[in-house]
Amino acid sequence: MVQIVLDTSVLVSGLISAENPPGRIIDGVRGDEIQLCLDDRIFREYREVLARPELARWIHPEDSRAILDHIRNSARYIIGALTIQGLPDPDDAPFAEVATMGGVPLVTGNVRHFPGETVGSISVLTPRQFIETLGGRVSR
Repeated sequence: MVQIVLDTSVLVSGLISAENPPGRIIDGVRGDEIQLCLDDRIFREYREVLARPELARWIHPEDSRAILDHIRNSARYIIGALTIQGLPDPDDAPFAEVATMGGVPLVTGNVRHFPGETVGSISVLTPRQFIETLGGRVSR
């Protein structure tokens, strides 16, 4: 099983459209081929974003609840005291921190939000780059 930290925007995009790389990632999560690594801050953000009324037009609330339940039950929770400062958006720090502590890649549509000089040696990949690294191992 492949482990990653998944940026919230990729989660949302994957739930909106199954036919793009984020959608393939969500398929992999649902199929237990990809395990998300997170902490309480990341899960809280997932929950808060998916509860936004404006998303209900694209993502049925029942689908949001189902994926959140699956993530809560299947994720690898990482707890630690690492603090990363200096990111363009400080709200992105939990994603970089968990990826660093877990030794796993961070998959995001906003690669520029995670400059190498700030996040160090973690691998920051776009959804397309991540899918390419799998070489087709995520089923449809």
